This record gives sequence, structure tokens and C-alpha cells, in this order.
Amino acid sequence: MARTMLVRTAYVLLALAVTTFAWAQTKQPKVVRRAQPPKFDKPDSTYFADAFKEGLTGERPGNLGVAAAAVVSTGGNTGSPTAAPAGNTGVAGSGWAALVSPATLEDAVKTLKLQIDTGVTTPSEFAGKGYKAARRDFSVMAMTFAIIGEYEGDVRWKKDAPAARDAFAQTAANAKVGTQGVYNEAKKRKEELQDLIGGANPFEGKSAEPKATWGSVCNRSPLMQHLENVWEPKLKPALSDKGQFAANIDKILLDAELFAAIGAVLAKEGMEDADTSEYTALCDKLKNASTEIVEACKTKDFDRASKASIEIGKSCVECHENYRS
Repeated sequence: MARTMLVRTAYVLLALAVTTFAWAQTKQPKVVRRAQPPKFDKPDSTYFADAFKEGLTGERPGNLGVAAAAVVSTGGNTGSPTAAPAGNTGVAGSGWAALVSPATLEDAVKTLKLQIDTGVTTPSEFAGKGYKAARRDFSVMAMTFAIIGEYEGDVRWKKDAPAARDAFAQTAANAKVGTQGVYNEAKKRKEELQDLIGGANPFEGKSAEPKATWGSVCNRSPLMQHLENVWEPKLKPALSDKGQFAANIDKILLDAELFAAIGAVLAKEGMEDADTSEYTALCDKLKNASTEIVEACKTKDFDRASKASIEIGKSCVECHENYRS
């Protein structure tokens, strides 16, 4: 009896399963209604069919890598940006950027600062022979700040360079003697230089013309002393040996750029003998040979640099024979 009931129940369950499956197969799928794509009667002129062919016209700009000038808000919407206010913009046509880089000018200031630190120590040392080295270093420092002040382009300390130029030029002119007064002045320049490199502004509120009056900035003799101080013991040996050239190429490039700058300064209006064509030709020879060494450093061409160094040696000898002072 129980077995019969179990069989009947199984048949009923099987029948229900078959019926459910059949009903599921006959159920209509749910229709999903979607929005129809838009239809346009004519092409929309707002967009280009091919942006590169239709949207770009004319020659490709040659200055795509140059950053856009900074802009500042003027407080109202005028519809056009306003260039950020600038300080000293240099002297148009100065030509310094073709001879010396901003990095070299900054390094020169820092290197001269170290020399001044060791030269301006005590009044007695300064009175002995320290004032002579100080005159040389302050003269080159004044020249460097003069170049920075006239530089066409961004370079560190440009805003304060004209005032710094005049301060160091005055101290260099006074440092023909080693008196206590000159020592005190030199010590003040040393402290100002420390503050300037450290990020302070010791020349704030002091203004001067960016364009230098070169006869008042420096004299020939201290600049020539700097050339001698670098050429014989340092630069000349490095340009005579391929191994030294490779090992000191960055320092050679820096010194060569400064040599080129000094060659240009020596021929500036107001400098001694700058009105003599024979003399300015020697200055140009120094400048051009130094520039050749700079280019050789950039391509690591020792032979080219060595050949140019011979021209520097010749220009030095010829200049000393006729114009040493």
C-alpha cells in the first residue's frame, strides 16, 4: 500500500516538472525598449570629418617647446591675459647669451665667493697681500654682475645685479691699497655676498641702470690677472692632455665661457685701448678661441679644443708684449 502511494507521488511530481518546463519554453521574452539613434538631415558643421586634414592649416609652429608666458589676474575679466610683471629685463642686443650660460654665471659668483672668503680674513693679512687678490676677485665679480644685469634671459640674481655690480666695482677700485677702511668695505661685500647666495637680498631698495658703463665696472689689469691665474696652472694643462680634458670637461667649459666673456668685456667702449683696432682684434681672438673650446667641450672633441687653446696662448703673448698693464 505504502509503495503504491510513493509511486503515485513520483508520477505527480514528474508530471508537474514536465508541465512547468513546457510552459517556460512557450513564454515570450521580455521586450527591452531602447532609444532610437538620432537622424540628421544634413552634416553638422560644428565638427570636422577629419580634424587633421580640415582643422589644422598652415605651417607647424617652430616654438612648440617654449613655455607660455606666465599670466596674472588683473581683477576683472578683460578677455585677454596680462603678462606677469617683471623686474630687470636685461639689455636688448647685449649678446651675452651667445657667450656664457646662466649656469656658468651662477657658478662664477659662487667660485669667486670662495676665493673672497679666503682672501678677506684679517686686517693684517689684507694689508699684506690680501688686498691685491681682493681687487682681482672683486673686479671679476663686478664684471660678472654687470653681465647678469645685461643678460637677455633668465639668470639668478638678475634683479639685484646692477646694484651688486656697482658695489663690487667701487670696492675693487678702492682695493689698490690695504688700509683698514678698505678692509672694512671688503668685509662688508663678503657678508653681502654670503647673504645673496644664501637667499637674502642685501641690495634691496638699491637701484642702478642695467646697462653697464664698462670703464667704471672694471679695469683691464685685474681681468688679465684672472686670466693668468686660470690659464697657466689650470686650463692650459687640461687642454694639453686628453685624459685631463675628459676628466675636467665641465670645469673647462665654465672657464672657457668666462674667458670668452672677458674677451668681449676687454673690447667694450670705455675700456683701456678699446679704441685701437689692433687691440680689439686680439680681444676677438681670445673670445673666438674660447668659444671654440666651449663648442669642443659640448661635443667632447679634444683635438678641436687643443687646437683652439693654441690660439688663446698666442693672443695672450701678443697682448702682453704690447698692452700689458
